[in-house]
Amino acid sequence: MWIQPDEMIDRVTRAVMARLPVPATPRRLTVPIGVSVRHIHLCRAHVTTLFGEGHELRVFNELYQTGHYAAQEQLMVVGPRHAIERVRVLGPPRAYSQVELARTDAVAVGLDLPLATEGRDPESRAVTLVGPEGTVRLPGGSEGGAFIARRHVHLGVDDAAALGVAAGDLLDLEIGGPRPTTLHGVLVRVQAGWRPEVHLDTDEANACGVRTGQTATLIVPSGEGADHG
Repeated sequence: MWIQPDEMIDRVTRAVMARLPVPATPRRLTVPIGVSVRHIHLCRAHVTTLFGEGHELRVFNELYQTGHYAAQEQLMVVGPRHAIERVRVLGPPRAYSQVELARTDAVAVGLDLPLATEGRDPESRAVTLVGPEGTVRLPGGSEGGAFIARRHVHLGVDDAAALGVAAGDLLDLEIGGPRPTTLHGVLVRVQAGWRPEVHLDTDEANACGVRTGQTATLIVPSGEGADHG
């Protein structure tokens, strides 16, 4: 039986397509966005130096993650060129001190800051903190310093397992609103008890036109799994 060339091509195409794997559907999770304004984390020794012996951080308002809060205490952050006054401290105290700034903040004070996940990153920079009772110089590097935080998402253990991701994976974030966009390279951080929340700094949030509390869609790229940073 004679088969028309077009029909033969169609049969071959269908046969090839039938043998191809079905593309995986990207896994998604709706998450709230927390806009991370410049802030400071302090170790207990530095709380004492900056605010006085026996001082305890006082709660200004509770944050989204249970047990974390913005403190009433504020400090001056001093760089080579300028200083920013009334930068809020976040609690509770940590094992080491660090300063998290947006790029525009860093330029204002004269610091060339790296993109990092924590203040003990080898590339974090030295910065001076001035409080009502004293001054602390953070040396940078392994002893803590100033940096620009990578965009990241906090996930609890169960949420991470449900998405099939692990700490260190890099996901996408689809943002709607007046300036719809998709951000790539959202770092996964996992800890028991955490509620899902994406953190963007003020530069990123302003560029995307988002505010704290707005929701977006976290996307696990299709294929074998998320990228790893």
